[in-house]
Amino acid sequence: MIKYYQRTITDQKLRKLKKFQVGTLIHVVNPKEDEIDFLSKQLKLDIDIIKDALDPHEAPRMEIKKDITYVFTRVPRQDASIRHISTFPVMFTVGKDFLLIFSQENTDFLLDELRNNKNYRTTQRTKLFISIFFEIENFYSDLLNKISKQINYFGLNVGVVKDQDIVSFVRYEVILNEFISALLPVRHVLSSIISGKALDLYQYDRELIEDLQLNNEQLIERSKSNLATLVNIRQAQEVISTNRLNRIITVLTVSTVVLTVPTMVTSFYGMNVDLPYASNGGAFLGISIFIVLLIAGLLFFLKKKRII
Repeated sequence: MIKYYQRTITDQKLRKLKKFQVGTLIHVVNPKEDEIDFLSKQLKLDIDIIKDALDPHEAPRMEIKKDITYVFTRVPRQDASIRHISTFPVMFTVGKDFLLIFSQENTDFLLDELRNNKNYRTTQRTKLFISIFFEIENFYSDLLNKISKQINYFGLNVGVVKDQDIVSFVRYEVILNEFISALLPVRHVLSSIISGKALDLYQYDRELIEDLQLNNEQLIERSKSNLATLVNIRQAQEVISTNRLNRIITVLTVSTVVLTVPTMVTSFYGMNVDLPYASNGGAFLGISIFIVLLIAGLLFFLKKKRII
């Protein structure tokens, strides 16, 4: 689906157009083959690069072909639960008189700031491109805040973590690694943009991109920090679980040893042979006292050796 939007300096609202005009924002979502061919011919785009944006595993990068800049990035998305977070590729194409947003997934939410903020105009391609990039980094920041809260909860409740929480540990590790893999290449993309070779930049644009670089570095460090904290919590939980298992095994082993000796004594008196005190009326009481003393002695010995 191809949509055309425009807001000039005289427009109060974002206008939807029926066809392409100079200074247009072109929003493409889940395009068909004929739409890709149409865009390639109308805007003189490289069709191979366009098709790369349809690859769900495409990594962030930047290419320049025939004075047209193609910037690939990955946008985070959250499903019904915070446990279901992923990223998907989006391609921004900056031409001489247009800005193109191209993706297989729905990216209508990227236009919210453009709709709400009258200071953003489609005729200001670079400024609009940078503002949308800011929105993407804000999405990363919001999701990292939610993940950080969950990790802090796990940290405060380490030792009482449930089996489902262990699954969440692994899931969050995958999410954070995906964030890092998506954010690291953006660092090089922004460095290339600020060099001025890809886009014509004013001083204000350079300052905005420097802010983007700073935000990107902070997001990377936050992702790494959360990942390290999560790994530490998981390892601590594993140590706690192992210690608990060791204590249970120790208790069961000691119980087996302690109960084995009196079992042997009582077994002797269960045989059909003559045994000392077998005919004595106080034998049962005497043997019982002997067994109790024997168990107490064993427990004292094991306690002294710090086995229990």
